[in-house]
Amino acid sequence: MISQLLIHPDLSKREEKATLILEQNGLSRSHPNLLWLDEEKLGIEQVRKIKEFLSLKPYQGKSQAVVAIQADNLSLDAQNAFLKTLEEPPAEAVIILGVSSEDKLLPTVISRCQITHLDKDKRGEGKYFPDIEKLLGASTEERFKFIEKLDGKDQFLKDLAAYFQGQLLKEPEKHKDFIKDILEAEKWANQNVNIRAILEYLMLKMPILSH
Repeated sequence: MISQLLIHPDLSKREEKATLILEQNGLSRSHPNLLWLDEEKLGIEQVRKIKEFLSLKPYQGKSQAVVAIQADNLSLDAQNAFLKTLEEPPAEAVIILGVSSEDKLLPTVISRCQITHLDKDKRGEGKYFPDIEKLLGASTEERFKFIEKLDGKDQFLKDLAAYFQGQLLKEPEKHKDFIKDILEAEKWANQNVNIRAILEYLMLKMPILSH
């Protein structure tokens, strides 16, 4: 199951939504299959605790869940250590993170989650989603011209990850390989590889869909 990222400045709103997701999976706050982390500091030790918890078989039923509703407190080291678990969680595991805003987490963490903006005024649709949909039907040459003229290249990479993460939920197998390409590209971006070169590489890899 894809990890959930709940975004809202009000902690109680995040807790309410997380509780609802748990109930939909047959779990409650007091269930033995749940690990709910409330710590003000979330470091490597807590990530290790999560991994150990998920490695165990559920006490009751099939589902088990981990909730870190104050994931704003995840250290950078902890976030990096958490990436593999977020990308490939156990089949029956529910992982829920909560933050006050997206800038509290690394892009590589965000791209591995299904994002839910709990503020009704925010629909979670990226600025470049319409452009991405047009590029799906464009030629490689047209894609390269778009990237050449693009001002917000960093934001476009974030939106590209968010867009295809959403598509992955609709068609799990169809875009799996391209999601991996995006995740690799985000690593390069964090290593200060030229962002235009990264996006041109992704334009070559991105599927071409006929309309």
